[in-house]
This record gives sequence, C-alpha cells and structure tokens, in this order.
Amino acid sequence: MEEVLLAAAEGAGVEVRRGVRACGLNPGTRPSVFADYQGRVEEMHSRLVVCADGRSSVARKWADFPVRQDSYGCLIAGVLFESMPAASTDVNQWIVNPSLGRFVFLAPQTDGRMRAYVWHPREMNYRFQGLEDLNRFVEDSVKAGGSAEWYAGIKPIGPLATFDGTDTWVDYPYKDGIALIGDAAAANDPSYGQGQGLTLRDVRVLRDHLLRHNDWDAAGHAYAREHNRYYRALHEGTGWIYQLIYEFGPEADTRRARALPLLAADATRLPDVLFSGPEVPLGPAVRRRMFGEEV
Repeated sequence: MEEVLLAAAEGAGVEVRRGVRACGLNPGTRPSVFADYQGRVEEMHSRLVVCADGRSSVARKWADFPVRQDSYGCLIAGVLFESMPAASTDVNQWIVNPSLGRFVFLAPQTDGRMRAYVWHPREMNYRFQGLEDLNRFVEDSVKAGGSAEWYAGIKPIGPLATFDGTDTWVDYPYKDGIALIGDAAAANDPSYGQGQGLTLRDVRVLRDHLLRHNDWDAAGHAYAREHNRYYRALHEGTGWIYQLIYEFGPEADTRRARALPLLAADATRLPDVLFSGPEVPLGPAVRRRMFGEEV
C-alpha cells in the first residue's frame, strides 16, 4: 500500500526521496524538518509538517508533545514460522482463555508460512525475547488453548519478540505547524485491529480540513479536535472489550459470567465499535447493557 501511495504522490508532482533520515524538527509559523540525506543535513521548510512515525515516534519528542498511556493493556509476542502443517492454512485461529489471562492467535501467510502470537495482560510482566524463549512461547500458547500438535516440528524464520500493546496517545495532536497522525497521534491496542483504519481516517480528516481552510494553522486545530473525538470513542469502546475479554481475576470472571450468556443470546448488546467505527453510540446506558448490569 505504501508503494501505491508513493507512486500516486510522485504522479501528482511530489518529490520522493529514499534513504533520508529525519533528525530534527523546528516548529513555528514556518515549520521545518532537518534531514540527513547522503551525509548532508538539510533543513526543509513547509506550510505544515505531518509526522507519521509510529507509536514510538521520535518526532513527537522533538516537538515536545506530552505522551499518555493506559495503566492496563497486553504484552503481545509474535514469531513467523516456515510452516505449521497441523494448523489450518486458510483460517485465522483466535483462542481466548481469560481465566488464565492468556490468548493465542494464528494468522496464515503466503507460501504456507504462519505468523503466531500469544499475549497476556502486562501486569503479568514477563516477555519472550529471542528464539531461546521459543519453548516458553509454545508452552504459553498451549496453555491458552492452542493445540500442541500445531507446534510440532515448527521452524521459526523470523525473530521472536514481545511488544507492549497498551494504548498510547497525545492529548492534542497538533501545535505550531506540526501535525501527528496514525500511531504517532494515538496507538490503539493492535489486538483490536484498528491501527490502519485510524491512520487512514486521520489522513482523510486532515486532508479535508486543509482543503477547507486557507489558514492551515486553523486546519491543524480543526483536525486535532476531530481526531480527539473519534479516538476517545474508540478508546472507550475497546476499553470495555478489554474488561470483558482480557481482564483476569475473580471480579473479571464474575463480570463475564453475567455478561457473556446475555451477549450470546442478543449480539446487539455489544456495541460494534471494531467494525462499524467510533460513530457507534456509547455511554453509560450502553455500557450497562453490554455488561448485563441491566436487562
């Protein structure tokens, strides 16, 4: 997708440089980016600087955007296998074992390869880093409910690593000619699959306001306000799902025992934030109905 977008940009007259390393920002009425290109640092000015450098954004630090993070979330470990003959090659497998706080996910790739994940709440505070932890990774996957047969004879062809999937965001993703989009602005827990949709929505919303305003500073502020509205709704909705599915312990088990039978009987109790987006109505009454606190 990135190559398609770059080709479209070049076709529209954009100069695309590869091998460039951004090394600084200068916010202000005429913002600029410092970039190291072929061993020479160049300052490039623009009406607006848009930063899309991910959940660990360095541009966010350069422009002094304070970062916030949830106190809850999941640690997600993943590895790519050459093949998993005993596992289905055309169906994603997602197995949730909330009573043990463990979850496993298998995603078939091309040429018979398989991407495998296992995750647990971050308060468990352990990680799988490096192939020396592969046996522990498999043990956790089986404990979560994965079949031991799936992992027989596996051959990893990529690194095994763990990353923190906790929501991370800035309170207001625009200031002084600098706009943050995508994970740099707000990174939702990737286990909900909202990252690309949120990024593309940021792009569309920022574009629409830039086309609507001659004053691009005003456009940046309009984008930030709208971004905050839909990210907060997404954050609230996925936070409820975390409480329903991922939290573990006696209180969470009691909550599931009450809510899940009602949800199985009437799926409309679950707000469809993940597929219908953050425009789905939320609020205290919707939350109470989802968790079976009112019939």
